[in-house]
Amino acid sequence: MTEGPTDIDLLDLLIVGAGPAGIATAVEARRAGIQRILLLEKGPGHSFSIEKLYTPGKRVDKVYLGQQVECEGSVCIVDGNRETVLEALDGFVREYGLEIRSGTEVSRITPLEGGGFEAVDARGTSYRARTVVIAIGVFGRPNKPDHPIPPTLKGHVHFDLAEGIPPGVSVLVVGGGNTALEYVEYLYAGRSVTLAYRGAEFAKANEVNRKILQDLEASRQATVWRNADIASLRDTGEAPRIEATFKDGRSARFDHAVFALGGATPEGFLRQAGVELDGRHPRVDHRFHSTVPGLFLAGDLVAGGKGSIVKAFNTGRAVVWEGLCQDHLECRIPDAGDRA
Repeated sequence: MTEGPTDIDLLDLLIVGAGPAGIATAVEARRAGIQRILLLEKGPGHSFSIEKLYTPGKRVDKVYLGQQVECEGSVCIVDGNRETVLEALDGFVREYGLEIRSGTEVSRITPLEGGGFEAVDARGTSYRARTVVIAIGVFGRPNKPDHPIPPTLKGHVHFDLAEGIPPGVSVLVVGGGNTALEYVEYLYAGRSVTLAYRGAEFAKANEVNRKILQDLEASRQATVWRNADIASLRDTGEAPRIEATFKDGRSARFDHAVFALGGATPEGFLRQAGVELDGRHPRVDHRFHSTVPGLFLAGDLVAGGKGSIVKAFNTGRAVVWEGLCQDHLECRIPDAGDRA
C-alpha cells in the first residue's frame, strides 16, 4: 500500500463530480471553514448532466413525484426550469469561489496506508486528499438494452441528446420514465417521433410529463406504442438505417433511436476504491459514509438514481455537517441557524 499523504499539495477534500450534489458538498464545506477543496468534473463544465439530459426549458420543481422535498442546507433552488437552475448553480460556484477542473475523468481512487486517498485521472495526474466525496451520479453511465446494437449504427443510436438529432427525421424513443417522455416533448417538433415502452402505463413518470404525452398522442403529434419490447436492431444500410424488431413480431424503420433506460451505479469504480456493496447498491450509513473511512458518497449514488436535485443538495449537507465535520476534518461550526 502507498504511504499516506504529507501536507505538500494535500487537499482537505476532493470531490469527484461537479453536479448538484458535488456543488452542494463544496458549498457546505466552504461554510464549515474547510479551505483546500477541489472538484473534478468529467464534463466540459459543472452541472453538465443537467445541460445534457434536461431538455431546454424543462420545468424543475422542488416537488418530486408528488413528494415535497425541502432544502435542509445552504444550497437550494426555487421552482423554475433548466436554465434558472443552471444560473443558480453558476451563482453558488462564483459566490464560494469553487475550484473545478473540467474535462477530468477520475480513473481510480486508492485509500492510503497512513490515511487519506490518492486519485488518478485518465491522463495520469495524481491528486491526494484527506477525505473524498464521490458525487458522480448514475446518468453518466446509461443503462444499455439487453439486445446488441450494431456498431455501424454509431451516430444513429443515442443514449442522450448531447449529439443533437437533426430536424426532418424519424426518431424512436425507448423508455417509460420521465427522461423518455421529456425526449419526446423536446423532439416531436419538426420530427416524426415514436415512443416505445414495454409497459402498459407510464407509472414512473410524473403527472406533468404524462399529461403532455397524452396531449401529444391525442393530437397525433407523437406516436406511442405500449407493451412494445424491442427484440433486436438491424442496420438496413440505407435510409432509414434502423430496423427495430419487437417481441410481438412487428418491425419498423427509423432514422435515429434514443434509449432512455436510466443509469447504472458504477460498481467497478466503487469496488476498486474499497466500497462494499449490497447487491448493486453501495453500503453507507445515515451520513452517507461508505465502508471506507473518510470516503463519502452523495447524490444519485445514494438515492438509487431516483432522487431530485434538492435531495442531491441535502446529501451534500449531511456529508459535511454530520460526517466530515464530526470525525474527519476541523470545521468552523456556526450556529444552527447559520447552516440553513
